[in-house]
Amino acid sequence: MFSKIMIPSDLSEASMLAVEYGVRLANLCSAELVLLNVRPDFMDKKEMVMLRISAYDFLDKEEDIAVAAKSILEEELNRAGGSQLKHETILREGDPHEEILTVAEEMKCDLIILTTTGRNHILEKIKGSDAERIVSQSHVPILVLPIPKGTSAADDKKE
Repeated sequence: MFSKIMIPSDLSEASMLAVEYGVRLANLCSAELVLLNVRPDFMDKKEMVMLRISAYDFLDKEEDIAVAAKSILEEELNRAGGSQLKHETILREGDPHEEILTVAEEMKCDLIILTTTGRNHILEKIKGSDAERIVSQSHVPILVLPIPKGTSAADDKKE
């Protein structure tokens, strides 16, 4: 049915739910998992120079964050019982919805598993959530999981 399942995660509690579902489905289908974390662009080199930020210090810090993100995704995969599954962990920087769609195409994924929301940003209220944009633009089937009550992201949405 599915041979390669992508699970994008912003490392929020809500997005980790997708890892659990992805592991279960990958086991049922003997599918490979692609775990993806996208860090939004922070600033380019010109902006760093204008703000007198050392590019080397900034890049070192970004590398530390990337290593931590990969470690968190791997730990979550193991916690969900997926350590034996064939998988790849990918880290990208850029616009999350664009990178998710790009990686899905590059990796030839045949399913994307998302949760309805992870972190709340003011931009979501202005231009819509990444999940909404991915669903409307994807050529790949998408499984969108609602957030169960009791998770921090679900509680944030009560506003």
